[in-house]
Amino acid sequence: MNQERMCEASDEMLIRAVREGQVELYAELIERYQQRLYVYCYHLLMQREEAEDAVQDVLIKAYEKLALYAYSQSFSAWLYKMAYHHCLNLLRKRKRSALLARLLKPLSQDHADEGYAVARRKEVLVQSERALRWLSVDERSLIVLRVMEGKSYEEIGQIFPQSSSALRKRVERALAKLRRIWGKMEDGEDEEESAYRLARESDVVERATAPNR
Repeated sequence: MNQERMCEASDEMLIRAVREGQVELYAELIERYQQRLYVYCYHLLMQREEAEDAVQDVLIKAYEKLALYAYSQSFSAWLYKMAYHHCLNLLRKRKRSALLARLLKPLSQDHADEGYAVARRKEVLVQSERALRWLSVDERSLIVLRVMEGKSYEEIGQIFPQSSSALRKRVERALAKLRRIWGKMEDGEDEEESAYRLARESDVVERATAPNR
């Protein structure tokens, strides 16, 4: 398969070819999903090096399990579901104290930027990352999939087995929670105390209203 045909081929066509022995074509699937998976894993793990390792692990695991992939489902959703569970396992392995330390640790800046506009954009980026850290891994996952990746609720439903309407409500609650945390930070309230309180309050509501999985 030449380069032009590879670019035009669907995921399913490439998978079929890889299954039939053209294993070198798996590199095209890696090219398509590596960066997108990194963004997704980073927003779940909130740690760059760990996210990079996670992407490599997921892509290797996907190759090893390619024979189990069913053509009736979206390969993208299948891959993201695998990434979600892999990241969830990594988070479960972290000790509670280490996770808390990571959540409270200020994010360092690599270098100083010149100009107010650039500095403000960086400040907003850092603040948004801090706000995201106060969401649960499921909430971050839903926001990334829906808002950043633009996936439909039907696709997300292949990762989180719930109805589209239930997922829509979960995304709306996660976004509302993120906006409240952001608002408290913008108002200058103590970041850790206000964000932690809002996160705890929202978690109570989430557990009370979320359908059984």
